[in-house]
Amino acid sequence: MDIWQKIFLYLGAGLGAVMLIVAMITLGTAENGQLSVEGLQHLSGQMTSLYEVVRWFVYLWLISGIVLLVRFLMRVFGRR
Repeated sequence: MDIWQKIFLYLGAGLGAVMLIVAMITLGTAENGQLSVEGLQHLSGQMTSLYEVVRWFVYLWLISGIVLLVRFLMRVFGRR
């Protein structure tokens, strides 16, 4: 396993864990089993700052995925 595979694997797992925690926090604010915009307004600042941070990790994850895809395609179509 090279560095690109490790970045893709671990960063993807980390992003998935962050999204799971965000979903649990968001769903924890539901009132009477219903999630509303008014119920989430107090989280808007935290969600905005989380988005600004996570966005850069998603960019890194996508770049590592593209590198892996290009390497895979070069191996598949380079053997002819």
